[in-house]
Amino acid sequence: MELSQRVLCIVIIPAIIFIATEGVSISNDDWQLNDSPQEMTDKEEAGIGRQVDEYIRHRFYLENDPEFNAVVNSIVQRVAAVSDRNTLSFTCTIIQSPSINAFSAPGGYIYLTYGLLKFTQTEDEVAGIVGHEVAHASLRHASKLYHEIMEILSHQDKGINDAANLLLLNNHLEEFEQDADTKGVFYAHKAGFNPTGLLDFLERHYVLLMHRRMFGMPGSGVTATSDTRLNHLREYISTLEKKE
Repeated sequence: MELSQRVLCIVIIPAIIFIATEGVSISNDDWQLNDSPQEMTDKEEAGIGRQVDEYIRHRFYLENDPEFNAVVNSIVQRVAAVSDRNTLSFTCTIIQSPSINAFSAPGGYIYLTYGLLKFTQTEDEVAGIVGHEVAHASLRHASKLYHEIMEILSHQDKGINDAANLLLLNNHLEEFEQDADTKGVFYAHKAGFNPTGLLDFLERHYVLLMHRRMFGMPGSGVTATSDTRLNHLREYISTLEKKE
């Protein structure tokens, strides 16, 4: 459903840093975090994606039910087929975890937890979640984040404030989430699913998070749903409905 900051830190960022230490060249130009025109090549994306996938497959138990996997992946292929990067070979892996979480890796790798799929109530919700993850790939969010992290690493010895770096990255992650929400809903709608699926899921998940916090329990793994995010999504869906 969204690119979890926790999973990003544990999985994708270490993979990116590993690639950097293996010889990726870093520009010596003045630091322009927001304006870097660079992106990973498709080959670089595929390489990092394979490393993330290998990490996931060694670290977690995966769902092996062929029928269950086939149903979920059929939704993935329908949504991916109408995306802006439908030439990517999208695959979806189900992780045997009770947490409600979803994330993606560069190169078309999508991961959904069993807890998330159990929490969904309709195929439209699954399609909206999948659309969000496909949108991350289509919008090359991992690629953009890759070069931002590379810029930060290249300026660690130049007195750049760590807190400022984290704030900038966090702001970009929030922007990426909103962009992936709207683009993902568009993909799901274009693939023939109800565009309210992602919103329905997020609203119900938001209620669950609020209930857990009320009783002092930690939230589930995904990046916390916010009122701002929900309102942004409601506004976008209303524009789709007006066009029908």
